[in-house]
Amino acid sequence: MTEREPSPLLLVVEDSATQAAALAELLERSGFRTVTVRNGEMALELLAKQSVDLVLSDVVMPGMDGYELAKRIRSMPALRDQPIVLLTSLTDPLAIVRGLESGADHYVTKPYEPSGLLARVRTVLERRNDVRLRPKPVTIELLGTTFEISATKEQILELLVSSYSDLMRTSEAVRDAERRARFLAEATELLSSTLDVQSVLGDLARLVVPRITDLCTADLIGPGNTTRRIELAHNFSISATVETVEPRTMQQDLSGIAKRAIDDGSIQLVPIATDEILADVSRNPGLLAELRQKGPFGLLVAPLITRRGAIGFLQFLSADFNRLTAPESMLLIEDLTRRAALAVDNALLYSEAQRATTARDDMLAIVSHDLRNPLNTIHMSTAFLLDILATPGDTTPLVPQLKMIGRATARGNALIQDLLDVSRIESGTLAVEASFTSASALLADAVVELEPLVVSKGLRFEHSWVGPDSEVPADRGRVSQIFSNLVGNATKFTPKSGVVSLMGTRRGTNVEYTVTDSGIGIAPDHLPHLFNRFWKASKGSRSGAGLGLFIVKGIVESHGGNLSVESVPGSGTTFRFTLPRASDAAWRPDNPALLEA
Repeated sequence: MTEREPSPLLLVVEDSATQAAALAELLERSGFRTVTVRNGEMALELLAKQSVDLVLSDVVMPGMDGYELAKRIRSMPALRDQPIVLLTSLTDPLAIVRGLESGADHYVTKPYEPSGLLARVRTVLERRNDVRLRPKPVTIELLGTTFEISATKEQILELLVSSYSDLMRTSEAVRDAERRARFLAEATELLSSTLDVQSVLGDLARLVVPRITDLCTADLIGPGNTTRRIELAHNFSISATVETVEPRTMQQDLSGIAKRAIDDGSIQLVPIATDEILADVSRNPGLLAELRQKGPFGLLVAPLITRRGAIGFLQFLSADFNRLTAPESMLLIEDLTRRAALAVDNALLYSEAQRATTARDDMLAIVSHDLRNPLNTIHMSTAFLLDILATPGDTTPLVPQLKMIGRATARGNALIQDLLDVSRIESGTLAVEASFTSASALLADAVVELEPLVVSKGLRFEHSWVGPDSEVPADRGRVSQIFSNLVGNATKFTPKSGVVSLMGTRRGTNVEYTVTDSGIGIAPDHLPHLFNRFWKASKGSRSGAGLGLFIVKGIVESHGGNLSVESVPGSGTTFRFTLPRASDAAWRPDNPALLEA
Protein backbone atom coordinates (compact mmCIF):
# COMPACT_ATOMS: atom_id res chain seq x y z
CA MET A 1 0.00 0.00 0.00
CA THR A 2 1.56 3.33 -1.11
CA GLU A 3 1.91 6.08 1.44
CA ARG A 4 -0.32 9.04 0.75
CA GLU A 5 1.48 12.23 -0.34
CA PRO A 6 1.26 15.10 2.14
CA SER A 7 -0.90 18.02 1.10
CA PRO A 8 0.91 21.15 -0.20
CA LEU A 9 2.42 23.43 2.44
CA LEU A 10 1.70 27.14 1.95
CA LEU A 11 3.53 30.01 3.63
CA VAL A 12 1.14 32.88 4.40
CA VAL A 13 2.84 36.27 4.88
CA GLU A 14 0.31 38.74 6.33
CA ASP A 15 0.84 41.51 8.91
CA SER A 16 -2.85 41.53 9.97
CA ALA A 17 -3.42 38.73 12.48
CA THR A 18 -7.17 38.68 11.74
CA GLN A 19 -6.73 38.42 7.96
CA ALA A 20 -3.92 35.87 8.35
CA ALA A 21 -6.13 33.64 10.52
CA ALA A 22 -9.06 33.90 8.09
CA LEU A 23 -6.82 33.08 5.11
CA ALA A 24 -5.19 30.13 6.88
CA GLU A 25 -8.59 28.78 7.91
CA LEU A 26 -9.85 28.97 4.30
CA LEU A 27 -6.77 27.20 2.93
CA GLU A 28 -6.75 24.46 5.58
CA ARG A 29 -10.45 23.85 5.06
CA SER A 30 -9.64 23.33 1.38
CA GLY A 31 -7.00 20.67 2.08
CA PHE A 32 -3.79 22.71 2.31
CA ARG A 33 -1.31 22.91 5.15
CA THR A 34 -0.27 26.39 6.24
CA VAL A 35 2.37 28.20 8.21
CA THR A 36 1.91 31.91 8.97
CA VAL A 37 4.41 34.74 9.58
CA ARG A 38 3.81 38.44 10.17
CA ASN A 39 6.41 40.11 7.87
CA GLY A 40 8.93 39.60 5.03
CA GLU A 41 11.97 39.21 7.28
CA MET A 42 10.34 36.33 9.18
CA ALA A 43 9.38 34.74 5.84
CA LEU A 44 12.99 34.77 4.61
CA GLU A 45 14.19 33.27 7.88
CA LEU A 46 11.66 30.45 7.62
CA LEU A 47 12.47 29.76 3.93
CA ALA A 48 16.16 29.44 4.78
CA LYS A 49 15.31 26.56 7.12
CA GLN A 50 12.20 24.96 5.61
CA SER A 51 10.88 24.38 2.10
CA VAL A 52 7.33 25.25 1.19
CA ASP A 53 5.24 24.58 -1.90
CA LEU A 54 3.98 28.16 -2.35
CA VAL A 55 4.38 31.61 -0.82
CA LEU A 56 1.18 33.64 -0.50
CA SER A 57 2.15 37.16 0.57
CA ASP A 58 0.40 40.45 1.13
CA VAL A 59 1.88 43.39 -0.80
CA VAL A 60 1.34 46.27 1.61
CA MET A 61 3.25 45.49 4.84
CA PRO A 62 5.40 47.59 7.17
CA GLY A 63 9.14 47.27 6.48
CA MET A 64 9.71 44.87 3.60
CA ASP A 65 6.71 44.89 1.24
CA GLY A 66 5.54 41.99 -0.91
CA TYR A 67 7.43 43.19 -4.01
CA GLU A 68 10.72 43.25 -2.16
CA LEU A 69 10.04 39.86 -0.60
CA ALA A 70 9.42 38.32 -4.04
CA LYS A 71 12.67 39.82 -5.40
CA ARG A 72 14.65 38.51 -2.41
CA ILE A 73 13.21 35.02 -2.84
CA ARG A 74 14.03 34.99 -6.57
CA SER A 75 17.61 36.12 -5.82
CA MET A 76 18.26 33.03 -3.68
CA PRO A 77 19.53 30.20 -5.94
CA ALA A 78 17.74 27.49 -3.98
CA LEU A 79 14.42 29.38 -4.28
CA ARG A 80 14.70 30.61 -7.88
CA ASP A 81 11.67 28.49 -8.90
CA GLN A 82 9.66 29.05 -5.70
CA PRO A 83 5.96 29.64 -6.61
CA ILE A 84 4.81 33.06 -5.36
CA VAL A 85 1.33 34.62 -5.35
CA LEU A 86 0.84 38.20 -4.18
CA LEU A 87 -2.27 39.52 -2.42
CA THR A 88 -2.95 43.15 -3.27
CA SER A 89 -5.70 45.64 -2.52
CA LEU A 90 -4.14 48.02 -5.07
CA THR A 91 -6.36 48.50 -8.10
CA ASP A 92 -3.74 50.27 -10.26
CA PRO A 93 -2.81 48.03 -13.25
CA LEU A 94 0.81 49.15 -12.80
CA ALA A 95 0.82 47.63 -9.33
CA ILE A 96 -0.22 44.25 -10.73
CA VAL A 97 2.50 44.30 -13.43
CA ARG A 98 5.02 45.50 -10.86
CA GLY A 99 4.23 42.39 -8.86
CA LEU A 100 5.01 40.18 -11.83
CA GLU A 101 8.19 42.19 -12.45
CA SER A 102 9.31 41.40 -8.91
CA GLY A 103 9.09 37.69 -9.66
CA ALA A 104 5.58 36.72 -8.56
CA ASP A 105 3.80 34.01 -10.55
CA HIS A 106 0.33 35.41 -10.02
CA TYR A 107 -1.69 37.83 -7.95
CA VAL A 108 -5.08 37.96 -6.13
CA THR A 109 -6.92 41.20 -5.50
CA LYS A 110 -8.45 42.05 -2.12
CA PRO A 111 -11.15 41.62 -1.03
CA TYR A 112 -10.77 38.20 -2.59
CA GLU A 113 -13.40 35.72 -3.61
CA PRO A 114 -12.55 32.41 -1.82
CA SER A 115 -13.17 30.30 -4.92
CA GLY A 116 -11.07 32.63 -7.10
CA LEU A 117 -8.16 32.66 -4.65
CA LEU A 118 -8.16 28.86 -4.34
CA ALA A 119 -8.31 28.45 -8.13
CA ARG A 120 -5.22 30.65 -8.65
CA VAL A 121 -3.29 28.91 -5.90
CA ARG A 122 -4.03 25.52 -7.46
CA THR A 123 -3.14 26.78 -10.95
CA VAL A 124 0.30 28.01 -9.81
CA LEU A 125 0.95 24.76 -7.91
CA GLU A 126 -0.01 22.59 -10.91
CA ARG A 127 2.40 24.27 -13.33
CA ARG A 128 5.38 24.63 -10.99
CA ASN A 129 7.14 21.58 -12.45
CA ASP A 130 6.10 22.13 -16.08
CA VAL A 131 9.32 22.94 -17.98
CA ARG A 132 7.26 24.30 -20.86
CA LEU A 133 6.08 27.10 -18.61
CA ARG A 134 9.54 28.20 -17.45
CA PRO A 135 9.35 31.99 -17.94
CA LYS A 136 11.75 33.99 -20.08
CA PRO A 137 12.40 37.74 -19.68
CA VAL A 138 9.92 39.85 -21.64
CA THR A 139 9.90 43.65 -21.94
CA ILE A 140 6.50 45.32 -21.98
CA GLU A 141 5.30 48.93 -21.85
CA LEU A 142 2.17 49.87 -19.90
CA LEU A 143 0.79 53.37 -19.41
CA GLY A 144 4.15 54.91 -20.36
CA THR A 145 6.18 52.72 -18.02
CA THR A 146 8.55 49.97 -19.21
CA PHE A 147 8.67 46.68 -17.29
CA GLU A 148 10.81 43.60 -17.71
CA ILE A 149 8.93 40.57 -16.48
CA SER A 150 9.69 36.86 -16.58
CA ALA A 151 6.59 35.29 -18.07
CA THR A 152 5.51 32.93 -20.83
CA LYS A 153 2.88 33.80 -23.41
CA GLU A 154 0.46 31.54 -21.55
CA GLN A 155 1.10 33.40 -18.29
CA ILE A 156 0.63 36.79 -19.95
CA LEU A 157 -2.63 35.59 -21.53
CA GLU A 158 -3.80 34.27 -18.18
CA LEU A 159 -2.85 37.59 -16.59
CA LEU A 160 -5.01 39.43 -19.12
CA VAL A 161 -7.95 37.10 -18.58
CA SER A 162 -7.58 37.24 -14.78
CA SER A 163 -7.30 41.04 -14.85
CA TYR A 164 -10.42 41.30 -16.98
CA SER A 165 -12.27 38.90 -14.66
CA ASP A 166 -11.21 40.91 -11.61
CA LEU A 167 -12.21 44.13 -13.34
CA MET A 168 -15.67 42.76 -14.11
CA ARG A 169 -16.07 41.48 -10.55
CA THR A 170 -14.93 44.83 -9.14
CA SER A 171 -17.27 46.72 -11.46
CA GLU A 172 -20.18 44.51 -10.44
CA ALA A 173 -19.28 45.02 -6.78
CA VAL A 174 -19.20 48.77 -7.34
CA ARG A 175 -22.60 48.65 -9.05
CA ASP A 176 -23.98 46.54 -6.19
CA ALA A 177 -22.57 49.02 -3.70
CA GLU A 178 -24.15 51.89 -5.61
CA ARG A 179 -27.52 50.11 -5.75
CA ARG A 180 -27.28 49.32 -2.03
CA ALA A 181 -26.33 52.92 -1.23
CA ARG A 182 -29.28 54.25 -3.27
CA PHE A 183 -31.64 51.78 -1.61
CA LEU A 184 -30.39 52.67 1.88
CA ALA A 185 -30.64 56.38 1.07
CA GLU A 186 -34.24 55.88 -0.03
CA ALA A 187 -34.95 53.79 3.08
CA THR A 188 -33.34 56.38 5.35
CA GLU A 189 -35.38 59.18 3.81
CA LEU A 190 -38.54 57.11 4.19
CA LEU A 191 -37.79 56.09 7.79
CA SER A 192 -36.99 59.66 8.82
CA SER A 193 -40.09 61.14 7.19
CA THR A 194 -42.43 60.27 10.07
CA LEU A 195 -42.44 59.72 13.83
CA ASP A 196 -45.40 57.36 13.75
CA VAL A 197 -44.40 53.76 14.58
CA GLN A 198 -46.99 52.14 12.31
CA SER A 199 -46.03 54.37 9.39
CA VAL A 200 -42.31 53.66 9.89
CA LEU A 201 -42.74 49.87 9.86
CA GLY A 202 -45.43 49.94 7.18
CA ASP A 203 -43.30 52.00 4.79
CA LEU A 204 -40.29 49.76 5.42
CA ALA A 205 -42.18 46.50 4.76
CA ARG A 206 -43.60 47.85 1.50
CA LEU A 207 -40.16 49.12 0.44
CA VAL A 208 -38.39 45.73 0.62
CA VAL A 209 -41.09 43.91 -1.41
CA PRO A 210 -40.21 42.84 -4.10
CA ARG A 211 -36.71 44.33 -4.13
CA ILE A 212 -35.34 42.03 -1.43
CA THR A 213 -38.04 39.51 -0.62
CA ASP A 214 -41.45 38.19 -1.65
CA LEU A 215 -43.16 38.87 1.70
CA CYS A 216 -42.26 40.99 4.71
CA THR A 217 -43.94 41.36 8.09
CA ALA A 218 -43.21 43.87 10.83
CA ASP A 219 -44.14 43.04 14.42
CA LEU A 220 -43.70 44.82 17.74
CA ILE A 221 -43.14 42.95 21.01
CA GLY A 222 -45.57 43.50 23.88
CA PRO A 223 -45.69 42.34 27.49
CA GLY A 224 -45.45 38.62 28.20
CA ASN A 225 -43.71 37.79 24.87
CA THR A 226 -46.79 38.74 22.86
CA THR A 227 -46.48 40.35 19.45
CA ARG A 228 -48.54 42.89 17.56
CA ARG A 229 -48.50 42.68 13.77
CA ILE A 230 -47.98 46.19 12.38
CA GLU A 231 -47.58 45.50 8.68
CA LEU A 232 -47.77 42.69 6.11
CA ALA A 233 -46.51 43.38 2.57
CA HIS A 234 -46.19 40.75 -0.15
CA ASN A 235 -45.90 40.14 -3.87
CA PHE A 236 -48.70 37.58 -4.29
CA SER A 237 -52.02 37.76 -6.07
CA ILE A 238 -54.28 37.52 -3.01
CA SER A 239 -55.07 40.92 -1.47
CA ALA A 240 -54.09 40.04 2.10
CA THR A 241 -52.90 42.99 4.15
CA VAL A 242 -52.56 43.50 7.87
CA GLU A 243 -56.09 44.92 7.92
CA THR A 244 -57.59 41.84 6.25
CA VAL A 245 -55.35 39.40 8.11
CA GLU A 246 -55.96 40.67 11.64
CA PRO A 247 -56.61 43.84 13.63
CA ARG A 248 -53.47 45.79 14.42
CA THR A 249 -54.20 45.39 18.12
CA MET A 250 -54.41 41.58 18.03
CA GLN A 251 -51.86 39.96 20.33
CA GLN A 252 -50.06 36.76 19.27
CA ASP A 253 -47.59 34.62 21.18
CA LEU A 254 -43.98 35.02 20.07
CA SER A 255 -43.13 32.18 17.63
CA GLY A 256 -40.15 29.90 18.21
CA ILE A 257 -37.92 31.26 15.44
CA ALA A 258 -38.75 34.88 16.34
CA LYS A 259 -38.05 34.15 20.01
CA ARG A 260 -34.60 32.79 19.12
CA ALA A 261 -33.87 35.93 17.11
CA ILE A 262 -34.93 38.12 20.04
CA ASP A 263 -33.09 36.08 22.68
CA ASP A 264 -29.86 35.84 20.64
CA GLY A 265 -30.12 39.36 19.24
CA SER A 266 -29.14 38.06 15.80
CA ILE A 267 -30.63 37.12 12.44
CA GLN A 268 -32.14 33.63 12.28
CA LEU A 269 -32.46 31.59 9.07
CA VAL A 270 -34.85 28.80 8.07
CA PRO A 271 -33.90 27.42 4.60
CA ILE A 272 -37.29 25.71 4.15
CA ALA A 273 -40.19 27.19 6.13
CA THR A 274 -42.54 24.62 7.64
CA ASP A 275 -46.30 24.79 7.25
CA GLU A 276 -46.53 26.01 10.84
CA ILE A 277 -44.14 28.87 10.08
CA LEU A 278 -46.04 29.79 6.90
CA ALA A 279 -49.30 29.88 8.88
CA ASP A 280 -47.78 32.15 11.53
CA VAL A 281 -46.26 34.49 8.95
CA SER A 282 -49.35 34.72 6.70
CA ARG A 283 -52.21 34.56 9.27
CA ASN A 284 -54.66 34.41 6.39
CA PRO A 285 -56.16 31.21 4.89
CA GLY A 286 -56.08 32.50 1.30
CA LEU A 287 -52.50 33.73 1.52
CA LEU A 288 -51.42 30.52 3.26
CA ALA A 289 -52.94 28.44 0.46
CA GLU A 290 -51.02 30.44 -2.16
CA LEU A 291 -47.76 30.08 -0.19
CA ARG A 292 -48.27 26.32 -0.04
CA GLN A 293 -48.85 26.23 -3.79
CA LYS A 294 -45.85 28.37 -4.76
CA GLY A 295 -43.37 27.13 -2.14
CA PRO A 296 -40.97 26.16 -0.84
CA PHE A 297 -39.93 29.41 0.83
CA GLY A 298 -37.02 30.31 3.06
CA LEU A 299 -37.43 32.58 6.09
CA LEU A 300 -35.12 35.21 7.57
CA VAL A 301 -36.02 36.81 10.92
CA ALA A 302 -34.18 40.00 11.91
CA PRO A 303 -34.66 41.45 15.42
CA LEU A 304 -35.08 45.20 15.96
CA ILE A 305 -32.57 45.99 18.71
CA THR A 306 -32.42 49.41 20.40
CA ARG A 307 -31.01 50.91 23.57
CA ARG A 308 -33.99 49.56 25.48
CA GLY A 309 -33.45 46.05 24.07
CA ALA A 310 -35.45 44.13 21.47
CA ILE A 311 -38.64 46.00 20.51
CA GLY A 312 -39.77 43.93 17.52
CA PHE A 313 -38.67 41.97 14.49
CA LEU A 314 -38.93 41.81 10.71
CA GLN A 315 -39.65 38.59 8.81
CA PHE A 316 -38.52 38.09 5.19
CA LEU A 317 -40.09 35.18 3.29
CA SER A 318 -38.52 34.44 -0.11
CA ALA A 319 -38.69 31.73 -2.76
CA ASP A 320 -35.07 32.54 -3.68
CA PHE A 321 -33.40 31.80 -0.34
CA ASN A 322 -29.88 31.87 -1.82
CA ARG A 323 -30.44 35.41 -3.09
CA LEU A 324 -31.97 36.45 0.23
CA THR A 325 -28.99 35.13 2.22
CA ALA A 326 -26.20 36.14 -0.18
CA PRO A 327 -23.47 38.16 1.61
CA GLU A 328 -24.47 41.44 -0.06
CA SER A 329 -28.15 40.86 0.82
CA MET A 330 -27.31 40.01 4.42
CA LEU A 331 -25.24 43.18 4.75
CA LEU A 332 -28.12 45.20 3.30
CA ILE A 333 -30.68 43.59 5.63
CA GLU A 334 -28.45 44.10 8.69
CA ASP A 335 -27.94 47.77 7.81
CA LEU A 336 -31.63 48.23 7.02
CA THR A 337 -32.65 46.58 10.30
CA ARG A 338 -30.34 48.83 12.32
CA ARG A 339 -31.80 51.93 10.67
CA ALA A 340 -35.34 50.68 11.13
CA ALA A 341 -34.72 49.93 14.82
CA LEU A 342 -33.35 53.45 15.31
CA ALA A 343 -36.35 54.98 13.52
CA VAL A 344 -38.84 52.91 15.53
CA ASP A 345 -37.04 53.76 18.78
CA ASN A 346 -37.18 57.47 17.91
CA ALA A 347 -40.88 57.13 17.08
CA LEU A 348 -41.57 55.38 20.39
CA LEU A 349 -39.59 58.00 22.32
CA TYR A 350 -41.54 60.74 20.52
CA SER A 351 -44.83 59.03 21.35
CA GLU A 352 -43.79 58.73 25.00
CA ALA A 353 -42.76 62.38 25.03
CA GLN A 354 -46.11 63.35 23.53
CA ARG A 355 -47.95 61.35 26.20
CA ALA A 356 -45.82 62.94 28.90
CA THR A 357 -46.55 66.38 27.48
CA THR A 358 -50.28 65.61 27.36
CA ALA A 359 -50.18 64.35 30.94
CA ARG A 360 -48.36 67.49 32.02
CA ASP A 361 -50.89 69.71 30.25
CA ASP A 362 -53.76 67.73 31.78
CA MET A 363 -52.18 68.06 35.19
CA LEU A 364 -51.78 71.81 34.77
CA ALA A 365 -55.40 72.06 33.61
CA ILE A 366 -56.57 70.14 36.68
CA VAL A 367 -54.53 72.24 39.07
CA SER A 368 -55.44 75.52 37.40
CA HIS A 369 -59.17 74.77 37.09
CA ASP A 370 -60.38 72.18 39.57
CA LEU A 371 -58.14 73.29 42.42
CA ARG A 372 -58.94 76.94 41.79
CA ASN A 373 -62.66 76.44 42.53
CA PRO A 374 -62.29 75.42 46.21
CA LEU A 375 -59.58 78.05 46.69
CA ASN A 376 -61.91 80.74 45.31
CA THR A 377 -64.64 79.53 47.68
CA ILE A 378 -62.25 79.76 50.63
CA HIS A 379 -61.13 83.23 49.51
CA MET A 380 -64.67 84.59 49.13
CA SER A 381 -65.88 83.06 52.41
CA THR A 382 -62.86 84.47 54.20
CA ALA A 383 -63.50 87.94 52.77
CA PHE A 384 -67.17 87.67 53.80
CA LEU A 385 -66.22 86.74 57.37
CA LEU A 386 -63.71 89.57 57.55
CA ASP A 387 -66.44 92.02 56.51
CA ILE A 388 -68.75 90.66 59.23
CA LEU A 389 -66.09 90.82 61.90
CA ALA A 390 -65.27 94.37 60.85
CA THR A 391 -68.90 95.43 61.54
CA PRO A 392 -69.53 95.74 65.33
CA GLY A 393 -72.83 94.20 66.51
CA ASP A 394 -73.51 92.26 63.25
CA THR A 395 -75.41 89.09 64.13
CA THR A 396 -75.11 87.26 60.77
CA PRO A 397 -74.57 83.53 61.57
CA LEU A 398 -71.03 82.38 60.80
CA VAL A 399 -71.60 78.60 60.79
CA PRO A 400 -72.74 78.30 57.12
CA GLN A 401 -69.69 80.19 55.91
CA LEU A 402 -67.35 78.09 58.06
CA LYS A 403 -68.94 74.90 56.73
CA MET A 404 -68.45 76.18 53.20
CA ILE A 405 -64.76 76.77 53.91
CA GLY A 406 -64.52 73.26 55.33
CA ARG A 407 -66.09 71.69 52.23
CA ALA A 408 -63.87 73.69 49.89
CA THR A 409 -60.79 72.68 51.87
CA ALA A 410 -61.87 69.03 51.75
CA ARG A 411 -62.32 69.20 47.96
CA GLY A 412 -58.87 70.73 47.53
CA ASN A 413 -57.26 68.10 49.76
CA ALA A 414 -59.11 65.30 47.94
CA LEU A 415 -57.85 66.54 44.58
CA ILE A 416 -54.29 66.77 45.86
CA GLN A 417 -54.61 63.24 47.28
CA ASP A 418 -55.92 61.99 43.93
CA LEU A 419 -52.96 63.50 42.10
CA LEU A 420 -50.57 61.86 44.56
CA ASP A 421 -52.33 58.51 44.14
CA VAL A 422 -52.07 58.76 40.34
CA SER A 423 -48.34 59.42 40.63
CA ARG A 424 -47.88 56.44 42.98
CA ILE A 425 -49.92 54.11 40.77
CA GLU A 426 -47.87 55.00 37.70
CA SER A 427 -44.58 54.53 39.55
CA GLY A 428 -45.76 51.27 41.16
CA THR A 429 -45.42 52.61 44.70
CA LEU A 430 -49.06 52.84 45.79
CA ALA A 431 -49.13 51.82 49.44
CA VAL A 432 -51.58 49.02 50.36
CA GLU A 433 -51.56 47.99 54.03
CA ALA A 434 -53.53 44.77 53.84
CA SER A 435 -54.82 42.77 56.79
CA PHE A 436 -57.24 39.84 56.93
CA THR A 437 -60.75 41.21 57.00
CA SER A 438 -64.33 39.96 56.65
CA ALA A 439 -65.46 40.49 53.07
CA SER A 440 -69.04 41.17 54.17
CA ALA A 441 -67.76 43.66 56.77
CA LEU A 442 -66.12 45.69 54.01
CA LEU A 443 -69.51 45.87 52.30
CA ALA A 444 -71.28 46.80 55.55
CA ASP A 445 -68.78 49.62 56.20
CA ALA A 446 -69.44 51.00 52.73
CA VAL A 447 -73.21 50.90 53.28
CA VAL A 448 -72.95 52.85 56.53
CA GLU A 449 -70.70 55.45 54.93
CA LEU A 450 -72.50 55.88 51.61
CA GLU A 451 -76.21 55.38 52.35
CA PRO A 452 -76.73 59.02 53.46
CA LEU A 453 -75.21 60.22 50.17
CA VAL A 454 -77.43 57.96 48.04
CA VAL A 455 -80.61 58.83 49.95
CA SER A 456 -79.85 62.57 49.84
CA LYS A 457 -79.90 62.33 46.03
CA GLY A 458 -83.48 60.97 46.07
CA LEU A 459 -82.34 57.45 45.11
CA ARG A 460 -83.21 54.02 46.51
CA PHE A 461 -80.20 52.19 47.98
CA GLU A 462 -80.18 48.38 47.80
CA HIS A 463 -77.39 46.34 49.35
CA SER A 464 -76.76 42.74 50.37
CA TRP A 465 -74.14 40.09 50.88
CA VAL A 466 -75.04 36.79 49.20
CA GLY A 467 -73.88 33.41 50.54
CA PRO A 468 -71.20 32.53 53.10
CA ASP A 469 -68.67 35.11 54.22
CA SER A 470 -64.96 34.87 53.50
CA GLU A 471 -61.75 36.50 54.62
CA VAL A 472 -59.78 38.75 52.28
CA PRO A 473 -56.40 40.46 52.69
CA ALA A 474 -57.40 44.08 52.16
CA ASP A 475 -56.57 47.65 53.07
CA ARG A 476 -59.90 48.81 54.57
CA GLY A 477 -59.20 52.46 53.81
CA ARG A 478 -58.34 51.78 50.17
CA VAL A 479 -61.35 49.48 49.66
CA SER A 480 -63.55 52.19 51.16
CA GLN A 481 -62.05 54.54 48.56
CA ILE A 482 -63.12 52.11 45.80
CA PHE A 483 -66.73 51.93 47.05
CA SER A 484 -66.91 55.69 47.59
CA ASN A 485 -65.77 56.43 44.05
CA LEU A 486 -68.00 53.88 42.31
CA VAL A 487 -71.11 54.70 44.34
CA GLY A 488 -70.39 58.43 43.99
CA ASN A 489 -70.30 58.07 40.20
CA ALA A 490 -73.54 56.07 40.27
CA THR A 491 -75.34 58.85 42.14
CA LYS A 492 -74.12 61.46 39.64
CA PHE A 493 -75.58 59.71 36.61
CA THR A 494 -78.78 58.25 38.04
CA PRO A 495 -81.92 60.45 37.96
CA LYS A 496 -84.14 60.86 41.03
CA SER A 497 -86.23 57.81 42.04
CA GLY A 498 -83.57 55.59 40.45
CA VAL A 499 -81.79 52.70 42.15
CA VAL A 500 -78.19 52.21 43.25
CA SER A 501 -77.30 48.73 44.49
CA LEU A 502 -74.22 47.39 46.25
CA MET A 503 -73.76 43.61 46.31
CA GLY A 504 -71.07 41.13 47.35
CA THR A 505 -70.53 37.37 47.12
CA ARG A 506 -67.90 34.64 46.95
CA ARG A 507 -67.01 33.58 43.41
CA GLY A 508 -64.42 30.84 42.99
CA THR A 509 -61.14 31.87 44.58
CA ASN A 510 -62.23 35.52 44.72
CA VAL A 511 -64.73 37.78 46.38
CA GLU A 512 -66.76 39.81 43.88
CA TYR A 513 -68.40 43.17 44.55
CA THR A 514 -70.80 44.90 42.16
CA VAL A 515 -72.02 48.50 42.08
CA THR A 516 -75.06 48.86 39.82
CA ASP A 517 -77.21 51.86 38.93
CA SER A 518 -80.32 52.44 36.82
CA GLY A 519 -78.90 55.63 35.32
CA ILE A 520 -78.18 56.92 31.85
CA GLY A 521 -75.54 54.32 31.02
CA ILE A 522 -72.29 54.71 29.09
CA ALA A 523 -71.84 54.86 25.32
CA PRO A 524 -70.03 51.78 23.92
CA ASP A 525 -67.24 53.88 22.37
CA HIS A 526 -66.54 55.43 25.78
CA LEU A 527 -66.06 52.13 27.63
CA PRO A 528 -62.44 51.49 26.50
CA HIS A 529 -61.38 54.89 27.87
CA LEU A 530 -63.14 54.85 31.24
CA PHE A 531 -60.08 53.83 33.24
CA ASN A 532 -57.66 56.25 31.54
CA ARG A 533 -56.39 59.05 33.70
CA PHE A 534 -57.87 62.52 33.12
CA TRP A 535 -60.41 61.08 30.67
CA LYS A 536 -63.87 62.65 30.47
CA ALA A 537 -66.64 61.83 28.03
CA SER A 538 -66.97 65.52 27.24
CA LYS A 539 -66.49 68.82 28.90
CA GLY A 540 -69.06 69.34 31.59
CA SER A 541 -70.27 65.74 31.34
CA ARG A 542 -69.15 65.00 34.86
CA SER A 543 -67.57 66.81 37.74
CA GLY A 544 -64.11 66.03 38.97
CA ALA A 545 -60.76 65.64 37.30
CA GLY A 546 -61.27 62.34 35.54
CA LEU A 547 -58.96 60.55 37.96
CA GLY A 548 -61.38 58.50 40.05
CA LEU A 549 -61.75 55.37 37.92
CA PHE A 550 -58.03 55.33 37.09
CA ILE A 551 -57.31 55.32 40.83
CA VAL A 552 -59.97 52.67 41.50
CA LYS A 553 -58.37 50.40 38.90
CA GLY A 554 -54.93 50.97 40.44
CA ILE A 555 -56.17 50.13 43.95
CA VAL A 556 -57.99 46.98 42.79
CA GLU A 557 -54.94 45.74 40.88
CA SER A 558 -52.67 46.53 43.85
CA HIS A 559 -54.82 44.06 45.82
CA GLY A 560 -54.39 41.46 43.07
CA GLY A 561 -57.94 41.87 41.79
CA ASN A 562 -59.63 42.87 38.54
CA LEU A 563 -62.04 45.67 37.60
CA SER A 564 -64.57 45.56 34.75
CA VAL A 565 -67.62 47.48 33.57
CA GLU A 566 -70.84 46.64 31.70
CA SER A 567 -73.29 49.24 30.51
CA VAL A 568 -76.37 49.63 28.33
CA PRO A 569 -77.13 53.24 27.34
CA GLY A 570 -80.44 54.27 28.90
CA SER A 571 -80.57 51.24 31.22
CA GLY A 572 -77.71 51.69 33.66
CA THR A 573 -74.17 50.56 34.46
CA THR A 574 -72.56 47.81 36.52
CA PHE A 575 -68.99 47.94 37.83
CA ARG A 576 -67.48 44.68 39.12
CA PHE A 577 -64.28 44.27 41.06
CA THR A 578 -62.71 41.24 42.69
CA LEU A 579 -60.41 40.71 45.65
CA PRO A 580 -58.54 37.40 46.11
CA ARG A 581 -59.74 35.32 49.06
CA ALA A 582 -57.17 34.54 51.73
CA SER A 583 -58.27 30.89 51.90
CA ASP A 584 -61.17 28.63 51.06
CA ALA A 585 -62.27 28.61 54.70
CA ALA A 586 -65.38 30.63 55.54
CA TRP A 587 -64.96 33.71 57.73
CA ARG A 588 -65.20 32.88 61.40
CA PRO A 589 -65.23 36.01 63.56
CA ASP A 590 -64.75 33.93 66.66
CA ASN A 591 -61.43 32.54 65.43
CA PRO A 592 -58.75 35.19 66.03
CA ALA A 593 -56.06 32.92 64.54
CA LEU A 594 -57.32 33.85 61.07
CA LEU A 595 -56.30 37.44 61.66
CA GLU A 596 -52.76 36.36 62.43
CA ALA A 597 -52.34 33.80 59.61
